[in-house]
Amino acid sequence: MDGGGLTFATTESSIVGIPFTLFGWLFGLGLVRFSVWYELRRALSGRRRTSLLAISLLTTACGRPSQMTDGRWIGDVRRAGRVERLEVSIDSGGRSARIAVPSWQLEAAVGSAAPAGSDSLAFTTIVGNDTVLFHGMVRQGDWAGAVKRGTDSSTFQLRRLHALTEREWKTIVGTYRTEDGRLLGIAPFSEFGTMPLIVNYATGRIGPLYPMARDRFLVGHALVIPVFPADTIVLTYGATMEVHGLRFAERDRPPVVARRLATRDEEVQFANGPVTLHGTLTLPAGPPPYPALVLVHGSNALTRDVFGPWSRYFAGLGFAVLSYDKRGTGQSSGDWKQADFAVLAADVLAGARSLAARHDIRSDRIGLWGASQAGWILPLVAAQAPREIAFLVVHAGSGTTVREEGVLYIQNELRFAGLPESSVAIGTRYQMLDDSVTRAGSGWNALQRYYEAHRTEASWLWPPRPADDWFRRYYRMLMDFDPSESWERVTCPVLLFFGELDANVPPRESWPPIERALRQAGNRNVTKILLRKANHLFLEARTGARDEYPRLSRFVPGYFDAMARWLAAQTR
Repeated sequence: MDGGGLTFATTESSIVGIPFTLFGWLFGLGLVRFSVWYELRRALSGRRRTSLLAISLLTTACGRPSQMTDGRWIGDVRRAGRVERLEVSIDSGGRSARIAVPSWQLEAAVGSAAPAGSDSLAFTTIVGNDTVLFHGMVRQGDWAGAVKRGTDSSTFQLRRLHALTEREWKTIVGTYRTEDGRLLGIAPFSEFGTMPLIVNYATGRIGPLYPMARDRFLVGHALVIPVFPADTIVLTYGATMEVHGLRFAERDRPPVVARRLATRDEEVQFANGPVTLHGTLTLPAGPPPYPALVLVHGSNALTRDVFGPWSRYFAGLGFAVLSYDKRGTGQSSGDWKQADFAVLAADVLAGARSLAARHDIRSDRIGLWGASQAGWILPLVAAQAPREIAFLVVHAGSGTTVREEGVLYIQNELRFAGLPESSVAIGTRYQMLDDSVTRAGSGWNALQRYYEAHRTEASWLWPPRPADDWFRRYYRMLMDFDPSESWERVTCPVLLFFGELDANVPPRESWPPIERALRQAGNRNVTKILLRKANHLFLEARTGARDEYPRLSRFVPGYFDAMARWLAAQTR
């Protein structure tokens, strides 16, 4: 398989491709929303950024330290019922190391190692005013022991990662099918780092792959933490070292054996005026012509790698799938920060038309799938080109204006975090003042005074952006956009999903404006599905709050199956 535009970073500051910030945008979380989430998370956890003063290692091994300890290690620290992520990387000479405990705001450092005479390894570091000591035994790629931080004691467990080349990673990425037709996919999902994850579309299980050998992987217990207890994957290879299939053993479930489908990834490009968009066209197994889907981004700087799980799933259903780098990201030219929704919609339509011009694509069965911010863009495209777009699948798209959705997000995130209604009122008023500054270009001093007056009682409040900040210019283009006018002209079949616990796009406020507009359009071919316990990504959640995302491990039941049934009806 041609890996297309996929790249897998193996030497960046994150040890296995998951950044030390854990995750950033979550389908286009938005810069204002990210500020709120970060400050709220920081305040509720009671943590402040601490500086790393030193790290030192002591290895006690027979022979060179590198024989036992060199390489990358990943695992958990368990303390008083809490699990923290732990990452350690030791150089090939065994003489220096880096350590990361993201929840402690501990990112990276260099230390020295010295051999002694057994199979244990110890290291110390400084976190805030505490000296932290890790000491454990190393056996067959497992490193486990005790942690002492100040007067607190806990335990840790790490596993040593096998180093895969970028080419080896690319040979693993793909769609897999069991004998009874169930699909699995391995692909990057850039919301949670650069390394591939696996999705079992039948059970919803999603987890990161940690290589133990070229053909053996652990699958993390959750998307970020904890790692253990982990599931396992074993790959099978052919004579020319191509991947034939896999055996995926989930906890408390019978193992799943699946063969790799002969999908193909093709590098493509298309233009919208002076801007060139680069992407990957994933073609399914089987003979053409194929129905097709164009995948549409959420907000912010997103590349094609945000679509990995969906590209693999739709290809397994028999669709050609176009995923591309948003303008100004990846290999695409242009600048998304200068683009309003009409411009982004024109990019999408250019992609759809590039597919329609191909002999291997059914030009009468090209649809759009999009998430989050794409919910404002998809109806624009369908209204502009009703004869060219056959259907829409909308994942958490809002029917409100952008500004209204932003206020709703603030309110929901504060409530999901368990804060009282007095805090919700403060956050709502602050966001509305901030929006007024963005729209009018004035009133910043009043915003700053409100912040100063409430920052003590509402420690989660984020400092106001400067009045001339680039984001205000960008947001001003979008904040009053109302999708109703576009939805009133959409006549193609539409499938809309909403998450019961979605803080970004709450269904109670987001669906009614779309429903009214589609009724005005006379569109009777509309299916709306509310997914129970689903957050913004449609992961099975408990509260929907941002803090629980790293600990989730499964898409909600029924999401993928519902798409498969509906899409099959559109392509008959």
